[in-house]
Amino acid sequence: MSRSEDWGRTGGILIALLAAGLALLVLAPRRLGVATGPEVEVITWLKTTERDGLVLRLPGVADPLRIQEHFFARITVDVAPDGAHAVAWATLDLKGMLGRTRVSSLGVERVPFVRRGRDWVPEGLAAPRLGAVLRALDGRRQALETGDRTRLTALLAGGTPGAAGLGEGADEVEKVLAVQRRHLTVDAWYLRLERDDARATEVWRLEGVLPSRPVDDRGERPLSLIRREEEFFFSPGLM
Repeated sequence: MSRSEDWGRTGGILIALLAAGLALLVLAPRRLGVATGPEVEVITWLKTTERDGLVLRLPGVADPLRIQEHFFARITVDVAPDGAHAVAWATLDLKGMLGRTRVSSLGVERVPFVRRGRDWVPEGLAAPRLGAVLRALDGRRQALETGDRTRLTALLAGGTPGAAGLGEGADEVEKVLAVQRRHLTVDAWYLRLERDDARATEVWRLEGVLPSRPVDDRGERPLSLIRREEEFFFSPGLM
């Protein structure tokens, strides 16, 4: 065999090896995803958001939650028998802004996932329990500001006593509603989420007028919420 034929055969082998390597680079991630299973794919999706960022758009809330930093930990994944649904349990440590309100949260998350094609993606929000707590808190703020008693009552857990169905602390609610031209803002919510309840510290400011004086009050108050299915309600009261 001549030297030119030997180089030609060697070159052909190298080209074939390069082509095979390129094919593996293209196909390996997808095949690896199938091989590792849904548990790893779900965990990878959650952890990737720490690098890529996350924005939560909450139904009924004007501003999205813009997350500045967050960290998922202690993740476990339960895959349904149908192989197309899964639930991820995790702790979530998060800091962000909801409009002008600072949000700091630490607690338990339950994230349903669904398989779409080859990919696993959340069925809804990537932090649905945090989203439910924030919807309740912002709904309460809006209802206090507008004086919507029906909405305030609907935000209470069933069976809470109190005047006019407003639960414990109804007198404090009435004091807020007595302020005319009121504007209630929240500087911060500091949250702790457990599996079945949540605790919040609210830093607030109330502006407006009373017949006797102008109002510009500030303060902090603790709030308690309990879970009913996938929504949160205030208990024992709104204040």
